[in-house]
Amino acid sequence: MTGFSPTRMIGGRYVVLGSIGSTSVGAVWRAADRVTGLQVAVAELHLPSDPDERRLARERLLRVARAAGRLRHAGFIAIHDVVTDDDVDHVVTELVEAPTLAERVASDGPLDERSAAPMARQLAAALHAAHSAGIVHGDISPRTVLLGPDGKVHLAGVGVADAADPLRTTRDPAYVAPELRAGGQATTESDLWAFGATLHFALLGRPPAEDVVPESGGGGVLPNLVVGLMQPAARDRPAARQVVGALDAARLAGAAPVRTRGWMWAVGGVVLGLLIGLAAGFALAGPRIETFGYGPDGDVRLGATSGCLDATAAGGVVLGSADCAGPHGAEIVASLDPFGERDARFPGRDALVRLAASACEPAFHAVVEPPRRADLELVALVPTEAAFDTGEHAVHCVVQAADGSALTGAKVG
Repeated sequence: MTGFSPTRMIGGRYVVLGSIGSTSVGAVWRAADRVTGLQVAVAELHLPSDPDERRLARERLLRVARAAGRLRHAGFIAIHDVVTDDDVDHVVTELVEAPTLAERVASDGPLDERSAAPMARQLAAALHAAHSAGIVHGDISPRTVLLGPDGKVHLAGVGVADAADPLRTTRDPAYVAPELRAGGQATTESDLWAFGATLHFALLGRPPAEDVVPESGGGGVLPNLVVGLMQPAARDRPAARQVVGALDAARLAGAAPVRTRGWMWAVGGVVLGLLIGLAAGFALAGPRIETFGYGPDGDVRLGATSGCLDATAAGGVVLGSADCAGPHGAEIVASLDPFGERDARFPGRDALVRLAASACEPAFHAVVEPPRRADLELVALVPTEAAFDTGEHAVHCVVQAADGSALTGAKVG
């Protein structure tokens, strides 16, 4: 091939051009694909020497590679091939020219929250795509996060390290979830813990102390997310989709004029930290929140913006106020308005729906006592563009009986 001076050929196809670096399980080479002419990355995998263990590791690797190969998401580095050369297994991936998060922090110091938030959002979206496809990454750390010059973030090594090194003997324990260090299997929840530890490193420039849950100290969005993601109990960590929702809600709030009092909640004691903290003590998994638009052209007409409502939220209904002591149709759990100024620009229904999905569940779990949650459903009311243009900006979180019957006695405690 013209333009190449092959000194080494891997699998009879990939011409080694030079070293890129290393991973927890072997060296990584820059190579040219003789078939396509494209440059790729080829990672060595040093599998167990025992024949049976090696065979099982190869089978795991092939399964992961096939699954990851079907995962089409911009946040993941694509896997092209798995080859064996001189009894050494290799994974061939697309070549991304970008420093790792570890390298960026080493050269420039920790990231501030403004620059770290878009990175976190892209990583959370990539994890959501993988977890939805039944794929566990297994090795999230600052050296598997690549930061492109165009702001794009890539996550390398999906599933590979866990297939090649299931006992995690080569990995930094600072980024291995406590249940894995105790001998457990890699899960989506352990990915989320490692994600939180990686964000900790990005913000502070150092890994978290082992078995110590960091304290947010009243910090912003990302410090609170780190606390939620690094909860010792796997069930208490937010899912990747919830992290995406929290970051989108915070970005939406920050992109518009905000009153000095910030988020306006109808119920005292519920603050922005509860929205952003997400899973620090809340069990947020649940059914999809049904959303109705309110306004002169909306699904419902809203005549009350706090307390109890005289009907259940449904298409074509006018919702007025009701006495909470008597039978009533629904209750407003919380109302939030991150926009403040009357002339704020309408962000679009989809953005408001995402905001409601991120905010209403934690608000519900914060202000409705567990014994009162049974048989309730959560509904969000978002303004239509016509309502928004008249200054009606609030998103209202509403609870009502799942079977449509009347509520008796206030459910908000």
